[in-house]
Amino acid sequence: MRNQDQFSGNSESMFVENLPQKKAKMETTCEKTDRISKLPYSIIVQILSLLSIIDAFKTTVLSKDWQYFWTCINNNAYNNEYGRLNCSTLHKFISLTDNVLPLLSCSSIKKLSQTFVFRYGDGVSYFPVIDKWLEFVVNKKVEDLRLNILHRIVYPIGHDQPYSLPEVLCSSSPIIKLICENCRILEDFVLNWTYQKSLTLESLFLRDEHIKQIMSNCPQLESLKTHKFCDFNHLHMISPKCRRLQLIHHSHPRGDWYPFEDETDTCCFEIVAPYVEHLTISGGFNYTKIKLRDLSSLNHANLNLYCDEFAERDENILKDFLVSVHCANELILSSWLIKGRRLLTVPGMQMVYNKFLYFKTFIPPTRQPIKVDS
Repeated sequence: MRNQDQFSGNSESMFVENLPQKKAKMETTCEKTDRISKLPYSIIVQILSLLSIIDAFKTTVLSKDWQYFWTCINNNAYNNEYGRLNCSTLHKFISLTDNVLPLLSCSSIKKLSQTFVFRYGDGVSYFPVIDKWLEFVVNKKVEDLRLNILHRIVYPIGHDQPYSLPEVLCSSSPIIKLICENCRILEDFVLNWTYQKSLTLESLFLRDEHIKQIMSNCPQLESLKTHKFCDFNHLHMISPKCRRLQLIHHSHPRGDWYPFEDETDTCCFEIVAPYVEHLTISGGFNYTKIKLRDLSSLNHANLNLYCDEFAERDENILKDFLVSVHCANELILSSWLIKGRRLLTVPGMQMVYNKFLYFKTFIPPTRQPIKVDS
């Protein structure tokens, strides 16, 4: 027993004495096995490209070898926080972006996301700063650009005009995918996105002339999505490559609070899309008559929309609307349009009903959709 105690004591003593040496040895081993830094340069840059630009910039403190890795990333996100709109935070974000952008050494930028939130009424114009940033990324031949310039109104204010896209961006050919929110396009600017394949425009005032330019000057366009749109009445998509169209929530040009009284206040919206295979029309289309013309290639149609009571009383509108999508093999209807099933008694409507594989009724998101078999 005594020997055992002595052995235990000696073991404990030896462990305590050797502990600093073992710790030092472990630290030395860890220092020698920096596996991340041994990764190929291209892999490190690819990993950093998955981070926001701020997080990627923080890696400069790791070691001298990591001071310049972040400057080679071609996937960047510059987003100031929605909940922190004080001037100090905003100016720090501007300063950071101003200093980071010129240090990017990549020859081209594959993807860039820019969200900028500010308040009107603080006496500062931020639009020239945004123009400078966009000019830089355009010169870097950005391919995938997401731009959201959101302003918060502070009363009293002198104006609340949204940010206008710079001319250099409107004619930037290398852009392949563009998502643009809360901006506007000046009337005298010509849209010329030669290689554009996917275009999403949200909360924009688009005129018929702009739509014509998109259709004629974007020959590679495959998908078009508009959300909270207004101010144009004709959409003629005649390009064989454009196979997907999404129209979500049409805003009446006179505003939601206009006292609509008769049919003269109704807005007409015409769609001609002979090559579109996937069509989505959803959200509110109050006091809007939608005229669907040529949809001869239609395969899937999602008509999850609702209109005002004035339009609902006109059964001819519902009839023409459903007949126009008779080519579709799959159809999703909103609860508002499901009421049109009474139109089956109208001559010519039974053949439309028999064509569809199934109907679905969509009700508010808090409830589950109901499937109605044909």
